[in-house]
Amino acid sequence: MFPIMVDLQKYKVVVAGGGKAALQKIKSLLRFDIHVHVLSPEFHDGIRQLADQDKVTLHQKEVAYEDYQDAFLVVAVTNSTSVNEYISKTAKHLVVNAEKPELGNSILPASVNRGKLVLSVSTGGASPMLAKQLRNQLEEQFDDSYEAYLDFLYESRMVVKDSGLQEEAKKKLLREAIQPVFLESIQQREKFLDKLKREIRPTSWNRNMP
Repeated sequence: MFPIMVDLQKYKVVVAGGGKAALQKIKSLLRFDIHVHVLSPEFHDGIRQLADQDKVTLHQKEVAYEDYQDAFLVVAVTNSTSVNEYISKTAKHLVVNAEKPELGNSILPASVNRGKLVLSVSTGGASPMLAKQLRNQLEEQFDDSYEAYLDFLYESRMVVKDSGLQEEAKKKLLREAIQPVFLESIQQREKFLDKLKREIRPTSWNRNMP
């Protein structure tokens, strides 16, 4: 499968199934601020709690094609193999078959979120347990400090991108920004950004002045 990041916040996302396995898939989606429509005759208590928090919309019914025909992503995780297979064959866009990944065209990888930093691990359905194990290792290696660090890198990139510097000079500054000292020190980040804003932004403004 080809790895790609997709922004699903603007699209309809459906999870077909209301059990414990569906709850785990829903939680994975909610980590990316995706609102989920859940289809099932019955729902796990954890799913009902998410509905009470307005994080998901429940549709208490048997799954029908009309329920997901306009969905950009459908996760088939019902307790019926035949229903999951039918969804996999008829979904128009992205479909995840949790029971038989080979029948779908997408998977939900084990992921680590640190703000703008997203790290994902997939074994192509060979071993979800290994994927989770590797995800846990990444969580330890890339701790919460990376969230603020990525915000710093983003702001630095926007300042440099806006400048009137030559491309090689821009690349040099961006390479400097990823040095370990800036991950480790908030003070050093602030100094670097102050330097950029003092020495670079005026260049951009002056360049655009009549």
